[in-house]
Amino acid sequence: MMKKILFGLFWALALVACKEVFDPPPQALLQVKVKYVDEEATGSPKVSVYGVDMDDTIWIYQEITSDFRLPMSAKTETSFVILLDSIADTLTITHDKELIFESAESGFYNEYKILDVKHTFNRIEDYEVTDSAVTKNWHENIQLYINSLPADAN
Repeated sequence: MMKKILFGLFWALALVACKEVFDPPPQALLQVKVKYVDEEATGSPKVSVYGVDMDDTIWIYQEITSDFRLPMSAKTETSFVILLDSIADTLTITHDKELIFESAESGFYNEYKILDVKHTFNRIEDYEVTDSAVTKNWHENIQLYINSLPADAN
């Protein structure tokens, strides 16, 4: 009986110890900021973002925001369909990736360097890469300059 109690206590302590040691690895996310081309325009658009060829495809759904973070693909190209007030544009980012060792507790994660950006011109007028390094320290990477909605838009 005493052996069973000690054996159970050993496994309980082992599970608790393992749980405290593991840390999830950091994640490098692309931070996008949206600005209007027309400086008189105010407010933030209603944003939805879908990943193209990614497992979890809906990243943002009808959120009123002017900046957001998105995961990058492990491939050399990441594409998103971005709906700004229900008007769709595609944003495609070509990038390099580097595997970074964080620690023995959390393991490895990817960091990215933006090489090129392409987009459609439905609502996005232009873009600017403000920082090409997509790292675990989240900061603005891309600014999207968008057109205001037409006066007759709902």
